[in-house]
Amino acid sequence: MEHPIQFCKTADGVRIAYLTMGQGPAIIIVPGWISHIQLQVANPSARAFFEKMGRKHTIVFYDKHGCGLSERDRTEFSLESEVTALEAVVSHFKLKRFVIFGLSQSGPIAIAYTVKHPRRVSHLLLYDTYACGETITKEEIKIPLIALVRSHWGIGSKTLTDLFFPGGGADETQMFALFQREAASAEMAAKLLELTYRLDATNLLSKIHVPTLVMHRRGDRAVPFRCGREMAAMIPNVRFVPLEGDIHFPNLGDSEAVLRNIAEFLGDPIEAYLSKPTSGPAIQIKTATEIQPAESEALNLIFGLDEVALSRYYIVGDYTRYDEGMRNTLKDARARIAAGCLQPSRKRENHLIWAAPGSGKTYFVQQISVTLPGPFGYKELNLAKCNEQEFHSGLSGFDEKETPFLCFIDECDAKPQEPWPYEMLLPYLDASVERGTPIVFVLAGSSGKNLAELKQRMAVRPKGSDLLSRIPAGNEYEIMPLNIGDRILVVLNQFRQVGKEFNREIRSVEKLGLYYVALTPRLANARQLREFAVRAVERVPPNDDRIKYDHLFSAGDPENKAFWMQAQPSAGGLVNSFAMLKD
Repeated sequence: MEHPIQFCKTADGVRIAYLTMGQGPAIIIVPGWISHIQLQVANPSARAFFEKMGRKHTIVFYDKHGCGLSERDRTEFSLESEVTALEAVVSHFKLKRFVIFGLSQSGPIAIAYTVKHPRRVSHLLLYDTYACGETITKEEIKIPLIALVRSHWGIGSKTLTDLFFPGGGADETQMFALFQREAASAEMAAKLLELTYRLDATNLLSKIHVPTLVMHRRGDRAVPFRCGREMAAMIPNVRFVPLEGDIHFPNLGDSEAVLRNIAEFLGDPIEAYLSKPTSGPAIQIKTATEIQPAESEALNLIFGLDEVALSRYYIVGDYTRYDEGMRNTLKDARARIAAGCLQPSRKRENHLIWAAPGSGKTYFVQQISVTLPGPFGYKELNLAKCNEQEFHSGLSGFDEKETPFLCFIDECDAKPQEPWPYEMLLPYLDASVERGTPIVFVLAGSSGKNLAELKQRMAVRPKGSDLLSRIPAGNEYEIMPLNIGDRILVVLNQFRQVGKEFNREIRSVEKLGLYYVALTPRLANARQLREFAVRAVERVPPNDDRIKYDHLFSAGDPENKAFWMQAQPSAGGLVNSFAMLKD
């Protein structure tokens, strides 16, 4: 059974992710503190719980603004902003009458919507929720709990697990930790927890005039039983049902009691909610522990990628990086290297780069060289590919140079047992000081996990410490591996560039194709992405300016259908949706 994720927008343009299951009159599940609908329907117990309700109803889930697959950027945290998201979902489905299910933090939101739109709500379901967040717990508990979420997101999951389902085992703790990390950032989760304690719908309770069911477990530690009881006492003609148990989530513990009371309240046959499913093919859907962080990261990025201005991500030439911090680091490196070339002086202009394999370090230096104005030379020497004589010959060409020169020494950590590489290189690293020779050296290596480990391995080699002493402070950099955003940027840039080389204009790319690029391990570096882009552009018909998902594969390639089938449950909304490109 597939539950494709789709999107709607609020009145002010915020993208909200949603999915549906079942058939019949609608029940909208208002999300609680944090949400991730992809992981929620993948959780076996949650899926089973809501699929039972889905035998008589269309269940509508949506992700809270700031969480899951909805738009992650958020600055307003209020009851009104939460109601706005709910209104967008209702408007998108053009619902005239429906049931609202508010649980945990979403109770006040469901109440506020019901009072604002009483003619649209047929029934209000409230489970383990509250009216006034200030009454949930004491300030001396709220403050450290919020700080824990903000500073130890994931690590502090055991504390939160104990609140939501006391006595949960290692599997539950691990699953909830994964859910937390994927549902929201630490800062977003902390702000939404602060919102939990600020929400107050107390003055709205007496204005509820629709049939209302309030259920609350007596031992709930996340939202104490008294909160539900006090709230129910203020709602006219309410049905209040105390439940046994201490688990906050309705799908865990005695979930049948929750389903039975919902069925009775809505007038549905109880046996429809509680009977076991008829025999049939097994549902092939990933569990929460099988969904990889890369999938969620890719979906979060690609779903909102409606237009890409490539120039925003350029560092030098058409070398791009997605992460702003990485871009700024490399822009600093570019500026320092370029300054050494353009303003030669009697000081060392040597640089050291640690770069992850496939991160495009060679292309980065090449782009610096081709964008420098004025006369100067450029040479590349790959120590891993040179023998002693070839390396000596390459360096000797710098003797008595008058024109500024940029020399890139790639794989500078190669041949670790040989004494000659660094002995031969040292005099040239001093040439600008001793002879005034205008040479800028950029040394790059990939060994170790970072710059510190690269330097450690270089330092133990013959003359290694001497060589490192020739790298001025501030001239050391790290180029991290391509992340998902980088891979998408590189392939988009290559689609654009290859199109121009073929005298074609590529204006857009199907988002499912970008999802394939993001999750395919063999497309891990810029060289592979370039070759991939060339073949894709070659398959585009002459009268089309779009790269479609099918263009990524040769005719009859079984990987095409295999990936498409695998992606449908979570990424169906990417089909026939395109990202527009501009320079």
